[in-house]
Amino acid sequence: MASTSQLDLGPMVTPPQFMKPLLTASQKGRLTRVMVATDFSMCADLALARALRLPVGDGASLTLFHASRPVPGRGAPGDMSLEARCLSRVAGAARRRLRAREPVEVNEELRAGDVVQEAARAARRLDVELLIAGRPHVMRHHDVTQRGATVRGLVRQVEAPLLVVSAHPARPYHHPLVAVDLSEDSRRALELTLRLCPPPVKVTVLHVPEPCTRPELWHAGMTSVEHWLVVRHEIEAAARKAVSRFLAPYREVGRECEVCIRCSEPLEEALLAEAAEQGADLLALGMAAPDGEVPPRELAEHTVMRAPCDVLVAKAHGLAEQAGGNRID
Repeated sequence: MASTSQLDLGPMVTPPQFMKPLLTASQKGRLTRVMVATDFSMCADLALARALRLPVGDGASLTLFHASRPVPGRGAPGDMSLEARCLSRVAGAARRRLRAREPVEVNEELRAGDVVQEAARAARRLDVELLIAGRPHVMRHHDVTQRGATVRGLVRQVEAPLLVVSAHPARPYHHPLVAVDLSEDSRRALELTLRLCPPPVKVTVLHVPEPCTRPELWHAGMTSVEHWLVVRHEIEAAARKAVSRFLAPYREVGRECEVCIRCSEPLEEALLAEAAEQGADLLALGMAAPDGEVPPRELAEHTVMRAPCDVLVAKAHGLAEQAGGNRID
């Protein structure tokens, strides 16, 4: 019976030996620069409520961002006094809720124009570590559909890591799931999740081996179901070893992660199914760039809109530019 070495399965999953955690000394602590996009809807209220439960450090800043196009016929051209009052009320409520916590500066950012473009500019200018937005629950009415388009636009265009909130944040994250493909982009997703979920929260790492994401695997010399089971066992064993090497630096600094290898579905379905089966409250994945292909941009968009929980999309820009300091070795 043929083994995996005799089948055309493509490259097996092996992380480059030179890869090191990108988490610098300053990044191991709590967040310090967070921005919440709000349109004053219930979905935006959930995003803000989640932001108020995240671990933030002393002197952290929370920026409440709103952008909209001026409505013709309402006051003078460019008049956004109503939006300014609404944003001020939201900021005041956030300050009151933060009084008992670490000192956090709450700022307001009001812009006229396209929401996605203005949010991308603001996140870049403020160098935010995390942008948080709410996801519409029901995609029926036109305005909700537009908000769904806004969330997908944020996934595509904003360079900072993006947290999309869909559930009521009754408590801090306690069951996060991180999808890794052993790339540096998925490493960023893992490290940002570790910051959002400090000990004793245990993070589960999900890996779908690359051969299992390709439909042609089933035609690569398979002769029976038993043959496939043998091949699958070999793939899973190799993947588990690769993930163990990928996670070794985190074990050395005391962060243990559960490992899950899944080979039975296409990548997107595997992520969603595992999140549902485990009851995850956060699903994290990496994305190479605003228009990146690792994973494909469409995968990140679809996951954000379909996941049964909050979704964190870690972008290369968000942590890559800060990765030049002291690393965990």
